[in-house]
Amino acid sequence: MQHELWASALLLAGVAVGWVSAVAVGQEPPVRTGALGILVSFALGCLVLSTVLRASRLKWVGRTREFEAAARVPDDGRPHRTAFTPRMLGLLLLPALCVFVIRDTGVVVVLLAMGLDWLGKAVVGAGWEHGNGRRLWLAPDPGQPWRLSHSPADPAPTGG
Repeated sequence: MQHELWASALLLAGVAVGWVSAVAVGQEPPVRTGALGILVSFALGCLVLSTVLRASRLKWVGRTREFEAAARVPDDGRPHRTAFTPRMLGLLLLPALCVFVIRDTGVVVVLLAMGLDWLGKAVVGAGWEHGNGRRLWLAPDPGQPWRLSHSPADPAPTGG
């Protein structure tokens, strides 16, 4: 689930960069000071709600079924796809540009909700990996690049 963690970090960093850039050049911040507490409460609520929903077995939002249905990564010697790719830098640049140019609370709210949803997915995926002793990977199949695969189970630690 490292790809979701990277995406979340880049998106949230893009919001921060756009916000700081706007304030640094003397523009009005995208969220008024009085609404900042509401925005922080909204962000925390989004993170908690996203994490709880993603950890569930609900059909359209839960990820647990998807993790359990993931196929085992084939042992063909090919490397796994890396979680970070250079094209993901758009997740940093586009939000930064939107927040800097538009400076609207709605833009910040939508970008925060998206970034925190990805962060919730990453948390749920990390919990599943930890509980099952397996790593989740994006499928090495170019025909289905978003299909999940998992590594073989880690051997149980021996006492000693």
